[in-house]
Amino acid sequence: MKNKTIQYLNFFLRNNLFVVLIFFSTACSVWDEEADITSDAVIALVNGDEITVGSHRNEIKFLMRQYHVTKRGSLTTEEKLVLKIKALNELIRNNLLIQEANSVKIFLSRNEFEVALLEAKNGYEGDSFEEFLKDEGISSELWENRLKNSLLINKFINIKFNTKDPDDETRARAYYEVHKESFKVGVMVHAFHIMVSTEDESRLAQKAIKLKKKNFSELARVYSLAPEAHLGGDLGYIEISKMPEEFGSIVNLKNNQVSKTIKTPYGYHIFKVIDVKAARQMSFSESKKNIYEKFSRENQSKKFEQWLLNLKNNSNIKINENILSKFSL
Repeated sequence: MKNKTIQYLNFFLRNNLFVVLIFFSTACSVWDEEADITSDAVIALVNGDEITVGSHRNEIKFLMRQYHVTKRGSLTTEEKLVLKIKALNELIRNNLLIQEANSVKIFLSRNEFEVALLEAKNGYEGDSFEEFLKDEGISSELWENRLKNSLLINKFINIKFNTKDPDDETRARAYYEVHKESFKVGVMVHAFHIMVSTEDESRLAQKAIKLKKKNFSELARVYSLAPEAHLGGDLGYIEISKMPEEFGSIVNLKNNQVSKTIKTPYGYHIFKVIDVKAARQMSFSESKKNIYEKFSRENQSKKFEQWLLNLKNNSNIKINENILSKFSL
């Protein structure tokens, strides 16, 4: 993380963002000082809205997970300082954006939230989502509030900055001609997949397929450990070049042919291919949606960053420097 740490420090110093690196020269002496600071202590005010030490510490937890930091003790003093400042910057930024969204009457509907919540939880099976929250030391209320804020902020940014340039068609065609190689699609197969944990299980599955005791999809639903098992093992169309190297041989299968068992560090895999599509060049009409989205992201990002800087400069942001410098992670 050290290179990333230095990058962040340079970024904060260069751009003079919300939080100035105060007390940096004395950070080593004050970082581990046990101060009598409660979770409801106010670390910052953003146009009158409070940011507490508790919410700051929660944001630090999310950042540690984002950067795959499992133990606070593994961080240097400098890295801890960067996490504190990065977390506070995120909270100030989010407060400003939520305030702006509310001021122009942009809100998140219950349906928008519930759809996003369902999509997020669909990535977990059984009680694994609750176990994830427990392992991370995060309450479901905190996680859901964070999701709500993120959805509202993204909705606000998309509405405010998603403008289409009338010259996009001309630019898109020019971009397509120059970057045609980027719009080639490799060989694709429509495949079904079974993954089991042992060689014996793979033998039993292969035997059942050959004897036609059950069709491939039925076997996948019952025995496969892969995420798509509930879909009968259906992977849809996948590009061979984007699959793990061990699976490349399935491109040689004929329609409705089943592969030999393939062993990987994750288990034993069996594939059935039902269709193969040759490599081809995508047309401009197929590609332009992605090109427009690329232009929109770039344009949106540039306008947004300048707008956010102006918003920050015209906002009343107060930092409690004493608490920021003294409370421990």
